[in-house]
Amino acid sequence: MSSALAIAAVTATLKDLLNEGLLNHDLSSIGSFSVTAQPPDRITTGNTEANQLNIFLYQVTPNLGWRNVGLPSRDGRGNRITNPPLALDLHYLISAYGSQDFNAEILLGYAMQLLHETPGVSREQLRIVLGIPSPVDGNFVPGRFGTMSAEDLADQVELIKIAPVYLSADELSKLWTAMQSRYRPSMAYLVSVVLIQAEGGARVAPPVLQRGAGDRGPQARASAPPLLQAVRNPANLLLPALQLGDELSFVGNGLARSGTLTALFTNERLGIVNELPLSGATSASELRGQLPDASAPGAKAAWATGVYGAAIQVVEAGQPSWTTNSVPVAIAPRITAAPLAAAAGAGFTLTVTCSPRLRTLQEPGLRLIFGQTELLPVLIDTPADPDAATSIQFTVPALDAGSYPLRLRVDGIDSLPITSAGSPPVFSFDAAQTVELS
Repeated sequence: MSSALAIAAVTATLKDLLNEGLLNHDLSSIGSFSVTAQPPDRITTGNTEANQLNIFLYQVTPNLGWRNVGLPSRDGRGNRITNPPLALDLHYLISAYGSQDFNAEILLGYAMQLLHETPGVSREQLRIVLGIPSPVDGNFVPGRFGTMSAEDLADQVELIKIAPVYLSADELSKLWTAMQSRYRPSMAYLVSVVLIQAEGGARVAPPVLQRGAGDRGPQARASAPPLLQAVRNPANLLLPALQLGDELSFVGNGLARSGTLTALFTNERLGIVNELPLSGATSASELRGQLPDASAPGAKAAWATGVYGAAIQVVEAGQPSWTTNSVPVAIAPRITAAPLAAAAGAGFTLTVTCSPRLRTLQEPGLRLIFGQTELLPVLIDTPADPDAATSIQFTVPALDAGSYPLRLRVDGIDSLPITSAGSPPVFSFDAAQTVELS
């Protein structure tokens, strides 16, 4: 693969190829001439126009055959696993200028004949053009790109091929109008393919030495794989989120497995991976577990409000561990508030404690829904003690008398200001999360 200098290297190679080819023909009848690689609007035209052949890169497009090679380049955690090449097709416009009649046509004709007889550029030609010049008086002079080298273009997998592109009158008109320069006899060419690749480190898998333990190969089972469908609170299946201390019901198909079963809760955004033990299957479609209570040592710091991916990990004797599919699970904050009673028509300060503790990333989006009023925090205090809850202060404005349920919104997930009783469950606002103004 080649470096980022590959585009400039191709232009330099074409310029050298045309210049060398024209010099090998006797063009003394038209006088002196030059081969350049400039934008057409910078070339002098009119009475002082010189004999000149110009190469201009007017478009770069992706190469369809190489565009998906090496993808995906990163894994789910953002780590680079490959360095996919940037595969490009280069579109050039060769224009001829002349100081006398027919000079432009002569230059363009020789250039087209040369490129017709040279449909590709060999690796040796690239090394000659892009390599370090021969030493002068024992000292090396700088190359075409100074101290930078583009010679690696000769070592890319694909050869550089040159093909004519016959543009219509409409395409030529639009192209020269966009360049805002005077039209001259022109011919377009497609140069393909140029492969640019980074040299960053990537993860490479080690060679395979054995097919499993004892080189016995994989083991197959004639049964459908277990499928996890949902994780919810069995006490009330209508709740939109879970809270610390809740019982868990893992619902799916084929969950009755031998071995050790654990639940994995992963929050990529906050970098949390927690493991919970599971009880034996109550049926082939359900497993039970429980989130740690907020009062358990370390629970407030180990967990956080947010959306987790929940999966079941299975460890069986003599078998590698494996996990089921992952399903989304929301864990909502559990709050307490003080005071729960205040005078109507007068503002006051409300203190809310939150379990689990807030992470730094969660503080900017923190809100309290006081009835129907959204409040911003004025003070957030997360003590150094990992077993202490986060304390948040809000300034409540003067409001009319009434009952105002509280909801703390963290990362878009609201605390649950409700209780339920009966079967089917009947919901009501939790008095411990309601402020009475009178």
